[in-house]
Amino acid sequence: MKDDQFYQFYNCIEGGLHSGSQQRRAVDPSTTKELWDVPLATPDDLEKAVKSATNAFPSWSSTKWEERASLLRKAYDVLASKREQMALLLKLETGKPLRFARLEVEHSLGWLNYHANLGPISPKILQDDEEFQLAIHRVPVGVVAAICPWNYPLVLAMGKICASLSTGNCVIVKPSPFTPYSVVKFVELVQGLFPPGVIQALNGDDRLGPRMCQHAGIQKISFTGSIKTGKAIMAAAAPTLKRLTLELGGNGASIICPDVDISKTAVQVAIGSFTNSGQYCLASKRLYVHESIYDTFLKDFVNEVKSWNTDEKEDGDSMSLGPVQNAMQYEIVRGFIRDCRDKGYHFALGGDTGTQSSFMLKPTVVDNPPDDSAIVKEEPFGPIVPVMKWKTEEEVIRRVNDTNTGLGGAVWSSDVRKAFTLAERVQAGAVWINGFERPLPHAHLAGHKESGLGGEWGEEGLVSYTEPKTFHWYKK
Repeated sequence: MKDDQFYQFYNCIEGGLHSGSQQRRAVDPSTTKELWDVPLATPDDLEKAVKSATNAFPSWSSTKWEERASLLRKAYDVLASKREQMALLLKLETGKPLRFARLEVEHSLGWLNYHANLGPISPKILQDDEEFQLAIHRVPVGVVAAICPWNYPLVLAMGKICASLSTGNCVIVKPSPFTPYSVVKFVELVQGLFPPGVIQALNGDDRLGPRMCQHAGIQKISFTGSIKTGKAIMAAAAPTLKRLTLELGGNGASIICPDVDISKTAVQVAIGSFTNSGQYCLASKRLYVHESIYDTFLKDFVNEVKSWNTDEKEDGDSMSLGPVQNAMQYEIVRGFIRDCRDKGYHFALGGDTGTQSSFMLKPTVVDNPPDDSAIVKEEPFGPIVPVMKWKTEEEVIRRVNDTNTGLGGAVWSSDVRKAFTLAERVQAGAVWINGFERPLPHAHLAGHKESGLGGEWGEEGLVSYTEPKTFHWYKK
């Protein structure tokens, strides 16, 4: 593929590349300038994609796992051969510094490698004697719609793609309209590997997602995004009783105990809070620091964040932060900053509301705001973090769990037994102990409360792309 062809984008339907009469351009958040044309899928495009996937499903679902795994390994090779081009593409569409765009490509490769080597789901034998065998097998659900977010567009799409394909499903991928390029390009690159209809990609506007959720030919929706949209998807999918996996928003908390190595912990917590400029569902969005170390920790935490690059420099070993990805989220985060200012909260760092030349917002740290403040109660999904004091374990657990979300959290203590005791009481689907939040392909993720429905990743995540089928075998 020539370089000029790499920056041409299409919907991938029925094994081919499709343009369209309507095009849309996403925006580079570092400059607010438009990027490349990408076609908008029409209702007819969706019908063709669903029909193609439905036709491909019987053969693909009966293909041996080893053959499907072999194609995932070939997809790995294709992506690996384009890793630098894909990283540059990610940098432009997300705004993240190049080193982190490269890291997203590497993580995407890791997801492919993991699923290519995981193996099939084994039947569960409940009884097996001379006269009778009772066994639960797992079978693919059919056509999966993967509706993907904009913060980590490629790697989060890859988790859905790999799980769908390895379990024998056909998948139609819908990227976010804010970041369509890396996803549709990956699907284009691997079109020649898979039978037509097995993996397709449709870029669309706000109307495409609802159409996919209502379509009777789609059996499962896997969605990563906001709680509000997740609830709308659940309602839209109800008439056809679609299977759902919803990975939704979080307002995760870090509990920092008084016995930690303060300077070391402050660095790690800062990374966990501000990675991807806070645009990370699992990030620590509320910090609870024991009152005996609060002032020292806050000073070290702020000094660490101050040392980072916020002007997109790529040199040196310092942490780098990019802009907020899109205008909508940029205004949301600015609203949180203005609210803190209007309420008279103290900024330990930052507090600027940016300019219109880019969506860059420098990190903001809010010093001990009240528990009922918007910055504590709601998820900003941007580079702003509140830091609060706590005194007793009962008190801090109550405050940490006083939320409708439950995606992730972290506990920091040199007393491992205490850390695990606290972690067990945190109402969240994933908790990190003495380490900042980072996803792993073999670590299952399932949100509690309004942070999701079902789960993905790991062996447990594969199960959500299948249905149970119980076999009763009378041997005599």
